[in-house]
Amino acid sequence: MLGAPSAHPYHHWKYNHPSANVARLLEERSVRGNGRAIDVALQGHGSMLRRLRCETVLAGHEGCVNHLRWNRNGSLLASGSDDTKVIMWDYATRKQREVIDTGHTMNIFAVCFVPDTNDHIIASGAMDCQVQIHYAPFRPEATKSYRLHNGRVKDLGCSWGVPKVFWSVAEDGLVYQFDVRALPRSDGTNRAGDDSAAASGVLIRLGTGRRGRTLRGMGMATHPLDPTKIVLACGDFYSRLYDRRMLRIQQHTPTRRTRREATSVGATIPLQVFAPPHLHLDQFAENKSKRRHDDAHGTSIQFSSDGSHVLANYHNDHIYLFSVAGGASADTTVQYKKPTVTVDAQTGDPSDPAEEGKTVPKGSSEEAQATTQEAPKAPAWRNGMGMDLPWKPVQLTTDQVLELYRQGTVAMLNDKMMPAVRLLTRACNASCLASMPASFQKDLYHDTAKAYLKRGWNADVYLAAVFTKLALEVCPDDFDVELTYIKALHQDSRLRHADVVASHFQCKYPNDADEVEEYLGSSRRSSRLSNEGSTATEQYPSDDEGFWVCPEMESRPVNCDPARRYIGYCNVQTDIKEATFFGKNDEYIVAGSDDGRAFMWNKATGELASAIEADADIVNCVQCHPFDSCLATSGIENVIRLWTPTAEKETAPREDELDELANANQKQMGETYDHFFGDPSRNIYRLIFQGAQHEGMQECATQ
Repeated sequence: MLGAPSAHPYHHWKYNHPSANVARLLEERSVRGNGRAIDVALQGHGSMLRRLRCETVLAGHEGCVNHLRWNRNGSLLASGSDDTKVIMWDYATRKQREVIDTGHTMNIFAVCFVPDTNDHIIASGAMDCQVQIHYAPFRPEATKSYRLHNGRVKDLGCSWGVPKVFWSVAEDGLVYQFDVRALPRSDGTNRAGDDSAAASGVLIRLGTGRRGRTLRGMGMATHPLDPTKIVLACGDFYSRLYDRRMLRIQQHTPTRRTRREATSVGATIPLQVFAPPHLHLDQFAENKSKRRHDDAHGTSIQFSSDGSHVLANYHNDHIYLFSVAGGASADTTVQYKKPTVTVDAQTGDPSDPAEEGKTVPKGSSEEAQATTQEAPKAPAWRNGMGMDLPWKPVQLTTDQVLELYRQGTVAMLNDKMMPAVRLLTRACNASCLASMPASFQKDLYHDTAKAYLKRGWNADVYLAAVFTKLALEVCPDDFDVELTYIKALHQDSRLRHADVVASHFQCKYPNDADEVEEYLGSSRRSSRLSNEGSTATEQYPSDDEGFWVCPEMESRPVNCDPARRYIGYCNVQTDIKEATFFGKNDEYIVAGSDDGRAFMWNKATGELASAIEADADIVNCVQCHPFDSCLATSGIENVIRLWTPTAEKETAPREDELDELANANQKQMGETYDHFFGDPSRNIYRLIFQGAQHEGMQECATQ
């Protein structure tokens, strides 16, 4: 059963509260005991993260290090590289324990320790489409090779609860299960008279995406507490969670041709589907916008330590945290009460915020009470509304809210968009906001929308539309807010949606019809240039709410309401870039970036906490030690770096420095996309960097 966040055995408020400094935790451990919980709190403590420095450089590979994997007790670190070797490093001595000549002919992308084998069996997957199983003492003649995939093997997964079994996922859209106790022949067929070989075979078929192409498998993770759950990062912007109890092993297909045909039919139905809202809610967007969205595919996926969340890392986009608590039948939309004007009609005083327009954070006890009563489901446009807001209402006075609003608008006027968004969104989640005048609420939401619109990063324009909708709920007939809403839809390439809203705007404000004429014209020109025919307009809704629909995916409702997003890094140069949790308490998020840094965010707030220079070019791999405060990183260089909190002073950059890094990365991400994908004449570059594949970047190539 998938656990709820509150059920985490280590999540004790005393040890997770920011005021619990290291000295206090150590004193608590010496006086009261409870060492296990305190050790876990210390591992991912913020003060540890801010003092990380490179303690050891592990040199031994002769190519890019594409994958890192700790064993269960953290005594060994396995690394796979372009040099087709797997090296096992001894964590205690920082020396090589074993160097495995795998027999792969191309870059290794995945390595794992097969569970319950005392680390004597290692599996590897590579660009040559092969999965290799290596047995101690790791001589070449003891290696078993399987060419079962028709695409590059991108990841290997295993679970402590499933001994002697591991899974491989590849770009042919298949997930294979390997049981080392009942392995098939090298071509995947069962051994004659051996029915037990059915323990190995095809477990999942991803099928095809919305453009008819075979979905690539890009990454996988297993639930840390429930070994029946597997989540996959795929070659589109959907992440899929499966329950192995609902699946059965299928026979391997031996021939290349039939394997290729088998990948595109009979797709396995997932238990849950996750996607960022601005990508999923694009069915009425223009084709150019959809093509850009199609380039936002998963590069890694990770469960939190209690399995209540999944962390999805996206190529050409951001990192998103989704809640999976509640299972497949969990409602992915938040119930809410529509805000009303907060001034009493008779007295002129603000009405009770507990009754009207109250902001209820997801996961709070107030939400639990609210959901016991019948309330309307939130419309689809509210999905993702809180991914930049604190999880709990911020306890502020009205004067503090007014000051945040003032500072945010000043920052926006000075083109300092990161501080502007940060200040305004903090004010939007103030606990006292509902008791403030409706006109101020409207202005705050409207200016927040304008800040998002002006910054214009991925998902920002979507959020601009969301916050204008919030402003219109408070004040439904505001001329400026309605105009900003139309601009947001137009800037988000929702031209037909903008056309419909602009038409209603002209009817509502006939004297100002020329204010929106340019948005009507853009939609009509786009329609004339499209190949949809003269009946294209019949396919589209006639009102605003009709455009905000949340379609199903593969017969399942889509969770497109992320709990948090993490922005500031850049992920366009490679498609094996990882994001993971730092520490057993999952207090921080760590991810590699194209600028050669590993970025770190506070999980709860989404704020950038630090960035370390971990590679001369690109950081792809980030893996936290299972128990110690140690982070392993690797990338384009042929070395692995181990980072420990041993610096005498804090090494984290200042907030303004982090803002500059984030701005530079977002600018690079936009320029890289326009350079390689916006100009058709540059498609030759895509062919160079993709090799023989029809989509996706070559993993170790830099642009």
